[in-house]
Amino acid sequence: MPWRADYRLVDLRHDLVGGITAGVVVLPSALAYGAISGLGPAAGLYGAIAVCICTAILGGTRGLISGPSIFVAVAMSVVVTEYATSMAQAATAGILAGLVQMAFGVFRLGHYVSYIPFSVVSGFFSAVGILLIIKQGVVALGSAPDGRSMIDSVRAWPEAAAALNLDAVILTALCLAVGVLWRGWLRRVSPNLFAVLVVGTLAGALWLRDAPTVGEISLALPIPQLSVITPGFFLRVLEPAFIMALLGAMDALTMALRVDAFTGAQHRPNRELVAQGVGNIAAGLVGGLPGGANTAGTFANVLSGGRSPVAGITVALLLLAVPIALGSIAERVPYAVLAAIMMLVGWQLIDWRFVTRIHRVSRGYALVMLLTCFLVLFVDIIAGVVVGLVIAAVSGARRIQHLETTSLISVPLLDRLVLGDADCEDGDPYEARTGLVRFPERVTLASAREVSRMVRPDIRGHQITIFDLSPTVYIDDSAAVMISELIRIAIARRPGSVIISGLNDGVASTLNSMGLLNQMPKGNFATDLEDAKRIIRPMLLQTRPGMDHLTPR
Repeated sequence: MPWRADYRLVDLRHDLVGGITAGVVVLPSALAYGAISGLGPAAGLYGAIAVCICTAILGGTRGLISGPSIFVAVAMSVVVTEYATSMAQAATAGILAGLVQMAFGVFRLGHYVSYIPFSVVSGFFSAVGILLIIKQGVVALGSAPDGRSMIDSVRAWPEAAAALNLDAVILTALCLAVGVLWRGWLRRVSPNLFAVLVVGTLAGALWLRDAPTVGEISLALPIPQLSVITPGFFLRVLEPAFIMALLGAMDALTMALRVDAFTGAQHRPNRELVAQGVGNIAAGLVGGLPGGANTAGTFANVLSGGRSPVAGITVALLLLAVPIALGSIAERVPYAVLAAIMMLVGWQLIDWRFVTRIHRVSRGYALVMLLTCFLVLFVDIIAGVVVGLVIAAVSGARRIQHLETTSLISVPLLDRLVLGDADCEDGDPYEARTGLVRFPERVTLASAREVSRMVRPDIRGHQITIFDLSPTVYIDDSAAVMISELIRIAIARRPGSVIISGLNDGVASTLNSMGLLNQMPKGNFATDLEDAKRIIRPMLLQTRPGMDHLTPR
């Protein structure tokens, strides 16, 4: 915190420089994301202020700048078009998302949010990038922005082309050119998105005056009338609010890991989630757009030396000065400029690394990524994320099944290896009445069914079976049930015909929770394979080779 004893004047200078630099980067995205969400640029600005100041004070990541998040903005656009009929309902969805994020932190789920498969993240990011570019097409032609779906946006192109606003088209092209060509030493002077905002606004004010502008930005903070929310709407909006919270949490914690690499600090994920939730609740209470981590603003702050909450508070104060001191200028920002900013952001979001290597990536990864991308574009965000997670889980389970089953060993043991040559002189030298099943290091739900299928024939083909669990360090409940079922089948045919060796405490606890150890004779547990052989020698000696029964011990 900035009031700690070792906080120096040089730290204050770094925080102020980082905050001002980050604020310059956050400003255009706040206005643009507000427009893309359907709530309006002013809502994007007020939401950025609320989220930024709350997470700066309460957050658990040094140097992280929160505010407008493109993923939350796109999710909110779905809420605005498909779920909400008023600003109050849209704000309630944002507040509910904040409550869900706080619950993530309170129940200490921060470490698990980052486990979302990258294939799903890649497909979602790419879909959002494509969605941004296509949805801005009508805005670039001079029509007003809205939160319509991608298909509706494409269908609106002919109508927008018929009412073409040439100034808006020229202004969009100019801003795109500035954003692409603003590189090298120019990037050290100003971030490219801020340059697009300044150049586009000046061009719109001095030259291309017919392009539609943002319009009035009120200084009054609208307070949503939450009393209009019905229980039916609350239940209906819970699912998109959860997706919004999940996307915001995933974005924030992924960015926190990247910030740690720069600062050398260790972020506190659960505290960060609580702070993000508080910020989004505050954004909803002032009629603002919920947010998350702002990638460009965070890097601008960290690379400028900003580390403490002072940097985030500086960003919030700089954004607050826009409607107060620069309101007349902000009102003259053309929508075409914001559309160009969104197109540039969309281009960067597309996972071009995957696109250029699609012929090399694994089939499962490509399927999950492309399916997620397709569903987000042509169905909705919720379906894309949920189905992507399910397919990724199934694909991952198949890979885990392959790894676990390839480590399974099920082989016969010759009698002479168990009894010794002296006791096998008169018998068949190739007689093998004992089977050895050595389980892999991990046995989980992914492989339980396949392991059972592979082991059952070996159990039926031997008089005694050794279950060697010495390599096994973990089994889940499904695997414990499977092993219990295998033992039950073996014991039902020949009582006492199963020996368990190498059982550690962790695996024993899981098996015992399923009641497995109660059905095993106490003398049928061995410390290792040699001890197991010692136990079964008298059992083999009591039966003649080829007999189909055993005398119970």
